[in-house]
Amino acid sequence: MDENLREDLQEEDLQEENLQCITIHGRLFQKVSVDNGIYCVPVVNDELEEDRLTAQHDVLFRLFGNTLFSPHMRIQDPRKILECGYGGGDWAVQCAEEYEDCEITAVDVYPVLMADQPENLNLCEWNLNDALNDLDVFKARPYDLIHSRCIGAGIKSNRWRSYIRDIRLLLRPSGWVQMVEYYLNIQSSSGRLTDDSAVRRWWNKYSEAMSRMNRDPRIGNRLQSLFIEAKLGDVRVETLQLPIGDWESDPVKASIGRDAVAMMGDLLESLSLWPLTQQLNYTVTEFQRLMSEVRAELQNKELKLYVPV
Repeated sequence: MDENLREDLQEEDLQEENLQCITIHGRLFQKVSVDNGIYCVPVVNDELEEDRLTAQHDVLFRLFGNTLFSPHMRIQDPRKILECGYGGGDWAVQCAEEYEDCEITAVDVYPVLMADQPENLNLCEWNLNDALNDLDVFKARPYDLIHSRCIGAGIKSNRWRSYIRDIRLLLRPSGWVQMVEYYLNIQSSSGRLTDDSAVRRWWNKYSEAMSRMNRDPRIGNRLQSLFIEAKLGDVRVETLQLPIGDWESDPVKASIGRDAVAMMGDLLESLSLWPLTQQLNYTVTEFQRLMSEVRAELQNKELKLYVPV
């Protein structure tokens, strides 16, 4: 058999394997990710997860002032952009549509088959725990911007330092990095949360499970020091409060918070289903009871809840 043909067939087999899903407690997960402990969160082929990812993009886009980039980043006429962990592709697609002359490369551990994919958007399969050094995937370097958002559940704790170093090497000298991560220890502006509150109990259990899985649920708090250590210049940290519920007096924030209630409940459920049932031995009934209590608190306007982003 021709060597090139053999390599093509092996690549097709690998792509087929990486598309395989398994059902766990009614949700679809990527089999290879679960088997290897890579990304134990439902994939975009799961209908609930697809809806959640779209809702998340909408909420975060509005929270950041209806813009894809931080206004502090002086990005004009970008030619090459990389997104690490594209999920459902919402950010990458919108970016490709707004910047038609820009070449967008987006990578994710689960390869999405996207209808009506923009011509200037290239989707690639990549495990971000591996070095970002494949020239066939990252051929468009150096990049004007590298975007990385909400990937904490899929990155090993000891990978972050080298991950950021890899990103720096892919940037052009005046390029920018934008990283966004939740700190899911939900806070209360009214100060009415207690240690017995459902969202606090969820956070404690989720943090415990993440530690067992070699994940850092507090990574957002460490990004500044990691950026400085990687010798990235002009490092800025912006911590925004994502309101949960329409308790804010500002009508824009109230609208965002209203839409964030269901989205945040879906997010916490997606992130913690596998860790709590498989790592902490929660029964499905116990997990559903906890999530029911969490969702009830998220809907309680008197608590004035928010998530640091």
